[in-house]
Amino acid sequence: MKTKVKAKIFLILIITSAVLYSCFAEEDYAPVMMVDFSPPEKAELKVRDIRVRGFTLEWTSARGNEYGYEYAVAASYDGNVENYETALAHDNIIMDFTPDYMLSNTYRVTGLTHTGEYKIKLFVRAKNIEVSEYLTASAVLPSDGGARILNVLINGKEAVYDSASDTFSHYYFPGFKEDEYTATYRTDPGCTVYINGESASNQVIRLTPDEPLEVTVFNEATGAARDYIIYTGSRDNGLPIVMIDTGGRRIESRSRIVQGSMKIIDSAINPLGVGLYNGPIEIRGRGNSSWGMPKQGWSFSIPERTQFLDMAPSRTWLLIANYADKSLMRNYTAYEFSRELGAAFAPKMRFVDLILNGEYYGTYNLGERARIGEGRLDLPVLRADMRNPYELTGSYLLEVSHRWRLRGGENTFHSPHVRPDQFNMWGLVEGDTVIIRQPNPDNLSRSAFEYIRDYFNDVDDALFGDNFKDPEKGYRAYIDTASWVDWYLINEFYKQVDGDFRLSTYLYKPRGEKLHMGPVWDFDLGAGNADYRSCDDPEGWYVRTSIWHSRLFEDEAFALEFKDRWNYLKANGYFDRFFKRIDDTADMLRQSAEMNFKRWPNLGMYVWPNANNPRDRTTYQDEIDYLKDWMKRRFEWMDREINK
Repeated sequence: MKTKVKAKIFLILIITSAVLYSCFAEEDYAPVMMVDFSPPEKAELKVRDIRVRGFTLEWTSARGNEYGYEYAVAASYDGNVENYETALAHDNIIMDFTPDYMLSNTYRVTGLTHTGEYKIKLFVRAKNIEVSEYLTASAVLPSDGGARILNVLINGKEAVYDSASDTFSHYYFPGFKEDEYTATYRTDPGCTVYINGESASNQVIRLTPDEPLEVTVFNEATGAARDYIIYTGSRDNGLPIVMIDTGGRRIESRSRIVQGSMKIIDSAINPLGVGLYNGPIEIRGRGNSSWGMPKQGWSFSIPERTQFLDMAPSRTWLLIANYADKSLMRNYTAYEFSRELGAAFAPKMRFVDLILNGEYYGTYNLGERARIGEGRLDLPVLRADMRNPYELTGSYLLEVSHRWRLRGGENTFHSPHVRPDQFNMWGLVEGDTVIIRQPNPDNLSRSAFEYIRDYFNDVDDALFGDNFKDPEKGYRAYIDTASWVDWYLINEFYKQVDGDFRLSTYLYKPRGEKLHMGPVWDFDLGAGNADYRSCDDPEGWYVRTSIWHSRLFEDEAFALEFKDRWNYLKANGYFDRFFKRIDDTADMLRQSAEMNFKRWPNLGMYVWPNANNPRDRTTYQDEIDYLKDWMKRRFEWMDREINK
């Protein structure tokens, strides 16, 4: 009995296996037979509506069979369209494979840049059919012939022109939509403008928001025609929007305050839901070399300590332009790296779209200043009436900077190795000095001034003294080495051009503690973005050659502390997360960056002090790739040198 049951089970297993094998063999593992394709005998590709920058294609469809065809179009002024692979390799595919039911056997080609004859090919593919050439044609594009729109004003403001798509656009952001939109335009002389095929009777066009308006300019004398799009629409780039209104008053000075108001509007795509300010501000210019650039930065204050977005409350804030940094993120990534390393304070920066007096100004960093205070460097505040010797030990925020950057009123001092009154070849003062940023002059007593001046000089004396390596008599008695190691690591990693202990170098001294380095600051000219002082080269020590750091690295114990810190960060994924942050930030900024570089078209241009052939980097992605490549090469060089 048991034998019969076993036999039946065995037979069932054999039959089941055979059925399953049959199914898999037919459905999943059957060999694919590639079918040759030949176009129908009467198939043809027509070119019509030839314009200065494009034309319309019309072809006979191969539909009506079981394959489900897709089409691709290649067009080239200088050849390289003989097959799909060649056209793709030479960037001559202007419409990649698209299902035929989406095309209606036509495709409008726009944005071509050359005048003259174009070779055109239509490729087809479908299931079990290799990519095949379907039809061939050619078109001769006329010269411009004076059929241009010279400019467009939308509600009186200059529209942004995109030369690749011949589009004049104006975007409004959430909370900024106007009641109606009207466009006025100027054309070459002797032109007629057609809208939706009808002649426009005047030079005023009413626009419907979010609907592209197709406009054709025709020059009757030359016969040239050119198509344009005029568009106004809502835009949420995924960033908060900062709207500043000064009543039209220009912000022309770093010292003169302009009264205004500011509103922060949340993004619907990436809402934060906090810190959405709407109130008065006092605003003025900020920056040194960056102040002279077209896209400027500002600092501003508000009446009371208030939270902005997800940043701690404060009265004073910054708007940083990043005009010379076309990645838009060198400051941001450096500060986030410092925060991840555990710095007592690293400035938070949040990317925003800025509108000033109704005009889009681009992608900015809204962020925190380097200051002592709650939510920043959270240290006890020193006041002028404090006399207790312990109270006088802190808290101080210092900056090493050039003498010529002083604007009057700052308290300064120098030490034997941070010296003022050095003159350059033009007779101008070029020396460095130590500026007491906090306490401010009103809260800095004479005793407090003398204390921090003398303490700084004691550090200098101990560092350059005969016993500088001695843990009790040398520099370690005066400085917090852990903060110095991390500050140095980040500045050297970026090869930050101002990080060689001469500019934008902050130090702070907490009450009852040693002198700390930080916070890190001002990295827009780091990471291969400066063409001087060898900072374009990802190899070579830089910050290490500065006056104090070169001395620190003469101490084997300090060098070992730095090496151990570097290798700890490497082993625990800090650098992996750093490079991922670049990609993540680029993805977050992509839409805003697109608008920013239409407003400030400096991609592919040299902006002082851009390094390493900036004219070759013509897209935002080019700048991101350059930043990542430079920093990876920097990491690899430093890692080799540290671990020799």
